Amino acid sequence: MFKEKLSKIREKLAKSKTGIRRFVRNCFIIIISLWIMFAFIIGVDTVGTYDMTPALNMGDRIIYSRIDKSPVSQDVIVFKKDGNTCVARVVAIPGDTVEITEDGSVKINGNLIVEDKIYSLTYPYTDYVSYPITLGSGEYFVLGDNRRTGVDSRYYGTVKSDEIKGTLLLVIRQRNF
Repeated sequence: MFKEKLSKIREKLAKSKTGIRRFVRNCFIIIISLWIMFAFIIGVDTVGTYDMTPALNMGDRIIYSRIDKSPVSQDVIVFKKDGNTCVARVVAIPGDTVEITEDGSVKINGNLIVEDKIYSLTYPYTDYVSYPITLGSGEYFVLGDNRRTGVDSRYYGTVKSDEIKGTLLLVIRQRNF
């Protein structure tokens, strides 16, 4: 009788060790999977300026795809410029010619672009970039939605493809979900 109880206890102990091992293994797999996902596939950052107001506000959390590094016009991208992480909207892609006129309009390949969610005129910053500018291979021209004070390609020139961290997927508002 004592031997039977002892063998049942040993069986339960062996099953619980197997369960603990399985739990630890599954936790390890989840942690490694999350690390791979956030290191190579998904990026998370915080908007640090008002350059994209009203679409993005300072303090908003953004989630972006690290895989998509070939944006198209009107994509919002995350990129590194002069050591800073920036967020802006692509208005011109490689091969396009950009002109920002003195009357505050933007022309791409000679055509005036109409942006329905931009609430101010786009004036050139005359001390930095001369227009018209034709984009080379792997160059993108970006503008912030806040055109009055935004620091964008009018200030630092084109964004190279190797400076792009990814394309915006999701915005988590700091306030007022």
